[in-house]
Amino acid sequence: MKKFLVMYILGMIICMSLPFARVAAQDLDISAPSAVLIDFNTGQFLYEKNADQKMYPASITKILTAIIALENSNLNEQVTAGEDVLNVDGNKIYISPGETLSMKDLIYSLLIASANDSAIVIADHVGGSVKGFANMMNEKAKELGAKNTHFTNPNGLHDDNHYTSARDMALIARYAMQNETFRKIVTTMKYSIQPTNKFDKVRELYNENRLLKNTKYKYEGADGIKTGYTIKADQTLVASATRDGHRLIAVIMGAKGTKVWEDAICLLNYGFNNYKLVSLNNKDDVITTMNFDNQKITLKSNNSLAAAVPVDAQDITKKISIVENISFPLDAGTVLGKLEYYIGDKMIGSVDLVTDKSYQKGLFGKIHVVGEDNGIKSKIIYTLFFIVISGTALLSFLFLKRAKQDKKFMFKRSDEW
Repeated sequence: MKKFLVMYILGMIICMSLPFARVAAQDLDISAPSAVLIDFNTGQFLYEKNADQKMYPASITKILTAIIALENSNLNEQVTAGEDVLNVDGNKIYISPGETLSMKDLIYSLLIASANDSAIVIADHVGGSVKGFANMMNEKAKELGAKNTHFTNPNGLHDDNHYTSARDMALIARYAMQNETFRKIVTTMKYSIQPTNKFDKVRELYNENRLLKNTKYKYEGADGIKTGYTIKADQTLVASATRDGHRLIAVIMGAKGTKVWEDAICLLNYGFNNYKLVSLNNKDDVITTMNFDNQKITLKSNNSLAAAVPVDAQDITKKISIVENISFPLDAGTVLGKLEYYIGDKMIGSVDLVTDKSYQKGLFGKIHVVGEDNGIKSKIIYTLFFIVISGTALLSFLFLKRAKQDKKFMFKRSDEW
């Protein structure tokens, strides 16, 4: 027992001192049974603990509910609640059947107050029903690369068939945080819903994310995103923070009590102190050229690329590979190779190499840029001109020779007469 206590205290000291020290991932003491840290900019997973384990998400489910609503509705839309809004437990803003609210009010209350009844109203409006909306959620999750996720409702209230994983939630959260409106909502500390046709008072909503509030867990650079809790799920949290343009997202699942905040801070500190964001190349950077029949073909990067690399990383090396069989014509943007970046023998990113212009073979099989003269037209005209002149001269010569022969024949006949 003493040994366990000592190890626990040491773990906490390491985590809470991380703003000032660098440690290895294996030295982190994350109490939650499942957790990940993902780099928002690059999608790299910087830390994993049982990342693919089946877990109950509780209210962090609402991250996906919100982004689907934002993508499939207008914030100014007026939405009327149905009778099923009465059959909701947990956090709610007490929406009545027949009450009309804006989609903006519903999404803000969903993410700030974690309103379960708002989630039901959103689902009915956007998906036609809770079941229809759940199908939309599962399709979207699959589209984002989630492989261990199945949702049955829009609010995260417990259902044995409503589950996900820390890795999948990181992918969903990373996608949601790319939406400017979503980012604005999850950093809003207070929101007011004005009186409606069924509720005559102003509803005041307050953000309960302790990383954003003036608490002992307030975190420098915190900018979202969602908390969750049910008895079966325990504490869940998706936490985001940005420093110097570098955003990290931590996902904590199954933590006990306030340990969920300590785990999130521990992971975020680990990420910021051990990794730096490096720009590897920009979109359309010229990477290399190939030479075909004295025609240079320029290859450029098809995307910008950045990577989170260890702060003490050795030199980054590059490896360029070109496809073996190239046939013409080539359209602009045709993939002809790949550029890979390495630290040691570990690849940290890659981009496709594409043609900057269109190329085709002209007369006599010579390669040239489509739409550019390159002297080919003038050469063709010169050649044709030469052929015409030469042909004309030849015909003139033959004509004169024939005329001379005819004249000589006429003189010979006159002598015979």
